[in-house]
Amino acid sequence: MEELLDRKTVGFSLSYAIASIFSALLVVVKEEFAPIKDAMKALTGHHWATHGILTIIVFLIFGYLLAKKDLQDKYDTKKLSGIVVWSTIIATVIISGYMLYHNLAA
Repeated sequence: MEELLDRKTVGFSLSYAIASIFSALLVVVKEEFAPIKDAMKALTGHHWATHGILTIIVFLIFGYLLAKKDLQDKYDTKKLSGIVVWSTIIATVIISGYMLYHNLAA
């Protein structure tokens, strides 16, 4: 029988998945809408610094909130690993697809 994962492992693994997709979508949004990119640059001096800070904030907030929930019974190591891997793949496809489309359309 597999050991139950603890709340923090489940919460922050799910949070990673959310933050990965958030970060990928933020790349597309800020590249498509100059006012957003400019506002992000104005906040910290560079849009990538703001991007990183926002992604970390999303990760920490969702990690904290999800770690408070009783989710250990719903996720085993295999399922949680799959979520982490698939969120990484989806984020990669979002960014790569956008960049490919953007460069081919130019």
